[in-house]
Amino acid sequence: MIELLLTYKYIILAPLAIIEGPIVAVVCGFLITLKIFNPLLTYAVLVIGDIIGDGGIYYIGYSGKKFLRFLKVTDEKLEKAKIYFSENHKKAIFMSKLAHGIGFTGLIAAGASHVPYKRYFKTCMLISVVQSAVMILVGVLFGHAYVQIGKYLNYYAAGASVIALVILLFVFIQKYKVGTKTSL
Repeated sequence: MIELLLTYKYIILAPLAIIEGPIVAVVCGFLITLKIFNPLLTYAVLVIGDIIGDGGIYYIGYSGKKFLRFLKVTDEKLEKAKIYFSENHKKAIFMSKLAHGIGFTGLIAAGASHVPYKRYFKTCMLISVVQSAVMILVGVLFGHAYVQIGKYLNYYAAGASVIALVILLFVFIQKYKVGTKTSL
């Protein structure tokens, strides 16, 4: 898997960003720490992928109920989301993009409510630009912490191995001494 990632970096990253941009952004932040990904190119791919994914979700909602039954979006959930969108679409899109799991329904409702796509696109793009940057930063920060913790864990593992070997050597020597004393 690592070889595929190293060989086809951004080709693999693009579809993942379309499907689940924010989580992938955190992982990419960690991979940036390891110098596997270029930060600017990764950021661009993640933002574009997230926007494409949001466009697809909008289309599903806009196209109507023929797709919704496959996604297990109930009429009740959709009606609640439509009401929320009619009151304030920017706030609704913002909450939908940030609330993972239930937010998907809100983005579908934007399409089902026929929110003008230009307005939807602008709002989603602004949120994706900020959200991707924050998520990459979180991944980078945790990546640095992981590398530091890993370095210290290597020292502790080496120390624990030396102590275990000394104890085993001591036990072996004690058994050898006891074995030679009984044979005399």
